[in-house]
Amino acid sequence: MTERELCNDEFSYLVQYARMAPLHFTPLWDAAEKIAGPGADEGDVRESALRLISDMIDNGIRVGDMSAREGEGLLPWNLPKEDVLARISSEMQRTDDPLDLVDICWFGVP
Repeated sequence: MTERELCNDEFSYLVQYARMAPLHFTPLWDAAEKIAGPGADEGDVRESALRLISDMIDNGIRVGDMSAREGEGLLPWNLPKEDVLARISSEMQRTDDPLDLVDICWFGVP
């Protein structure tokens, strides 16, 4: 499988998932690791993640937080795309433990 095919497959999976149910950050990070390739450093994985997120936003997926209220779902951030990407980039850089990536944001369609 070529890098482009891998990227398209991962992207399609993430978009389909986010359209069916809220998607937390960890599967997106896992996809970014696959796209960045074996031996990629964390900066390369972050860049792959941000490209995926940018493309997801362009395809109607919203970024936000999950509501604590039952049945309320995704609460979009209501920021311009560039601000969303900057916020996520900043959060990724501050996160030392990959397990904490789940706290960055969620993806979905409200």
